[in-house]
This record gives sequence, structure tokens and C-alpha cells, in this order.
Amino acid sequence: MFNIDESIMLTPMKESLSTPSDTNQTELRSESTSNDLGRYRALIKASNIGAWEYFPGSDFLSCNEIYFSMLGRNINDYDLSGNKNINPTWVDLMHPEDRVEAVNKFRQYIKKPEGTHESYFRMKHAGGSWVWIWSRGRLLRHEGEPYTIIGTHVDITKHKEAEELIQQERILLRTLIDNLPNAIFVKDEDGRKIISNKADVKDTGAQSEAEVLGKTDIELYPNDIGQRGFEDDMSVLKKGNSILNKEEFFLEEGGKKRWMITSKIPVLDENGNIIRLLGIGHNITARKESEEVLSKLNKDLLAQSEELKVLNAQLTQQKEQELEKAIAQGKFEIASEVLHDIGNALVGFGSHLNRINRAAEQNNMDIIKGLAVFLKGHQLAIAGAIGADKASALITITESVSKAQFDKREEISDSIKELVNIITHIQEILNIQRQFVKGHGGLHERKPVNLANLVDNCRSMLHASFDKKGIQLNIDIPQGSYTIKGDHTKLMQVILNVLKNSIEAIDMGAKEKKIGIALRSNTKAIELTVIDNGEGFSEETHRHFFERGFTTKKSGTGLGLYNCKIIIESHGGTFTIKSAGPGLGAVTTIKLDL
Repeated sequence: MFNIDESIMLTPMKESLSTPSDTNQTELRSESTSNDLGRYRALIKASNIGAWEYFPGSDFLSCNEIYFSMLGRNINDYDLSGNKNINPTWVDLMHPEDRVEAVNKFRQYIKKPEGTHESYFRMKHAGGSWVWIWSRGRLLRHEGEPYTIIGTHVDITKHKEAEELIQQERILLRTLIDNLPNAIFVKDEDGRKIISNKADVKDTGAQSEAEVLGKTDIELYPNDIGQRGFEDDMSVLKKGNSILNKEEFFLEEGGKKRWMITSKIPVLDENGNIIRLLGIGHNITARKESEEVLSKLNKDLLAQSEELKVLNAQLTQQKEQELEKAIAQGKFEIASEVLHDIGNALVGFGSHLNRINRAAEQNNMDIIKGLAVFLKGHQLAIAGAIGADKASALITITESVSKAQFDKREEISDSIKELVNIITHIQEILNIQRQFVKGHGGLHERKPVNLANLVDNCRSMLHASFDKKGIQLNIDIPQGSYTIKGDHTKLMQVILNVLKNSIEAIDMGAKEKKIGIALRSNTKAIELTVIDNGEGFSEETHRHFFERGFTTKKSGTGLGLYNCKIIIESHGGTFTIKSAGPGLGAVTTIKLDL
């Protein structure tokens, strides 16, 4: 048994209301009072609440069964005969940390029993745990008898545990908001701050939260800034309007602007009434300062824009001149090839027209004409066999067919003659062009050729073709040196031929039409790659690509890839073309050693 210090021991009170013996007092109580007390105790028992009655004269504590059962104890283990038992039944069972305060508080009430005695403390459960008790009691006067104090014990352990959990959560939440870089605050329905985290306190220029609590923005900020904030608060609190991501500035000491992006929302109770305002502010001063720097930079750039426009115009003009020069350098070589191909095509076309003309002259025109004369000479005999009307109709039809064939033959013959004349005229023009090109032909001196510029020139020359077919052209040429010694015109012819093949290989109805050009260089070689997503080709077709005269085009001559390979090999390079199969595009690679 724990013996409490004499300084806090509950001893009988020697007051005017005390009597010699609580036992005698009990015997003298009226029957009415006993009945009332019985009903009270029955009610307490039904409510599952521990009940006690303290007799100051004898230091006796009378307790009901529930008083002990909520502590896991048996009422029969305690002396409830009316003798002094306050220590074993109450004092000794209390938690050491709560005992002094609880006993002193009860002594004070005994000395001055006014109102209701109320106390919270822990009592030891028989299992070793601690039970939180809410103890309440009041003075009970008996007419002509000493007074007692009657009260209850309620187990509030779960409530205490819930309170501790809530308190822990509050501590965690407060720790969180105090360590966030954003200003977080809560205001009451009059716009006064009731919570202000560290960032918000710092923004107001205060040293502690206590300095800002209970104040409105008008009290915290001077002039229009405070009025602006207060009006926003009232809009939220009185009208329920949420303010989201509002950019606003505040003035710090020295007049420097501190920019914030602020959000304020109303907090509602269970009935939908606005009871609080929750706000958060994010400091965007650094962003604003960056925007000002960028704005100044933009102004500086705009001031130089005219000079850049002039420089750009000069560069554009220079580029166009270089392009025209490149085209001029290559067009005679290209023209020679084109004229050759056109000449061959015209010769073949002329031969075909002559065959058509001979076939037309050797048709059955004379046979039909002879048949018409024969029928007309034997009209009477035929009429006797089939009738005059039918004989006349037969002769008329035969003569009409003969005349139509004659007219048609003359029309075809005239058309063929006209086409032959046109071909002859074109051949005369080609002869003139060949003479012109011949004066600019011959061997070309190997000079430095920048392949990057050559690719760009070819792109410009075929721009209309790319645009017409809706082809997306991607050029990937990193910075570097792409210059070799070579024949500018012939190399241009190769690149143009490769790009034209890729353009023609792409179906107009394809969803995606892409051609990619990549140029890479190292210390040993320069490599040009052209990739398309065109129709591709089979391995069998690939085996014949570089055979002179082989072509997959309806109007091709079979000289394009053959000539390209010859030109690249004459420059000491390699020319390859590959495909993963029909419908899977093609990859052409040109490698030129340095």
C-alpha cells in the first residue's frame, strides 16, 4: 500500500458541521433521505458510472461496485464498513504524477464546498494500465446531520486518447505549416488572424505570431495595401467568393516590392455557414524580378532589330547569289544529260509514229471499197435473193463504211504527219541546245566543294516538288567541315537524282511522307545519307539497280543510278542503296573519302 505524504493526507475535518461519528450520523438520517439516496444509487448503477460518497468526519469513502469494476477490481477486496479507507480506495490507486494535484484540489473543496468539484486524474487498473477518470462531486447536506460529498467517476480513457491523438496531429500539422516556405494563415469571420505560420509572420515584418494574431490587414499593412487585403477578406467571408492565384505586391522596409500570389477560400461549418478564411501566399518576387530583367532585355533586342533585319537581308541576298551561282555551274552538265535523254526519247517516238503510219496505209480500206463496188454491180441479183429494200440498204451501209474508213484514214494520216513535223522541229531545237551546251562542256577541274552547301542548293532547287507532294523534309547537318575536292556539277547531279528518286518513290496518298538528309564527317571521310518512307524494293530488284538500262519507272531510262555510282566512284567514294523490303522505304548512302 502506498502511503501518501502527511502534507496531502486527507484527514477528518474539525469543523462546526462535523459530528462525533459518521456511523451515528448514518443511523440518524431520515427515512426520506435514505429512500432518495437509494434511488440515486440505483440510477448511477444503471448508468454504468462509478459512484462515491465521502464522509469528511471519518475519512470514509463509500463506493459502488462500478467504481471498482472500471478499474478491473472487486469491491469485496476493500473495507467499506465505515472506517477510514480514503487511501486504499482512492489516493493509493492514483498515478504518482496526478496524486498531489488531485488530493490538494479535493482538500480545497472540502474546506470550501461551493459549487461542483471537478478533477481529472489517472487510476491504476488491476491489469497494470492506467484509466483516465473524470471525477465530479457536490456537497450533500442532511438536515440536522453532518454534510457529505457525493460524486461520480466516469472512465474517459478513450476520450483522453482521442484528445492526445488530435493534439499530436495538431502538433504535426503546425510543424508542417511552420516549415513550409509559403505563407499560411487563418482568419475569423471579422478578418482577424487567428493562425499565422512562420512565413506569414515574417512577411508581415513581425517577430512572433502573437504580434499578428487578432489583427486585420488594415492594422498590419499601411495605406491602400491593408485596405485592399481587408476588402478581399470581406468578399470571401461575407459573400463566399474564393480568390485564387491573385498576384499582388506588398511594401517592405525601404520601399522594396515583395510580390505574392495569394489564394483565399471560405471555410464552412456543418451547416454551410462561413466561419473562417483560409489563405496561402507564395512569394514570386524572384520571378517578377526575372520578368523585369527579361522585359528590359526584350527592349534592348528590339532596339537592335532593325540592324538585324538589314543584316538578315544582306545574308539572304548573299545566299541567293550563291544559290544562283551553284545552279548556273551545274545546269549545263545537267542540261547535257537531259538533252541526251530527250533526244533518245524523241527518236523512239518518231519510230513508233512511222510504224503506226505504215500500219494505217496497209489496212483493209481497198477491200471494203471493192466490196461496195461489187455489191452495187450485182444489186439486181441480190435484190432477187433478199429483196430490193434489203439489197439497197446493204449497198448503202457498205458505201458508208467505205467512206468513213477513208475519212478516218486521212485524219490519222494528217495527225501522224503533224506529230512528225513537231518532232522534227523539237530535234532542230535540241541540236541548237546541244551546240550551246557543248561550248560549256568538257572536263571540269576538281575544286573544293562544300557538301553542306550543295545539299542546301539541291533542297532549294527541289523545294517546289517537296511542297507539291506535301513531303516533310528533315535535314540534319551538325556543325563541322564537309568540304572535299570534286566536280561540283556532277556531285550536284548525283544528289538531285537521289532526292528525285525518293520523291517519286513516295505515294501521293500516303499518310506520312518523309525524307531525311543527314551529313556526317570525321577525319577520314564524309558520309551523306538520304532516308525516305517510300515504296522501297525487294532484294531481287536491288540486284539489278546498277545495271545500265535497268529501271523500275514507266518512263525511266535506267541511267540514273548507274551514272550516280560511276560519278561517286570517280571521286574515290562508294554509293549504296538499301531497303528492308517493299513498302518499307529506302536508305541511300554516299561515302566520300577525304
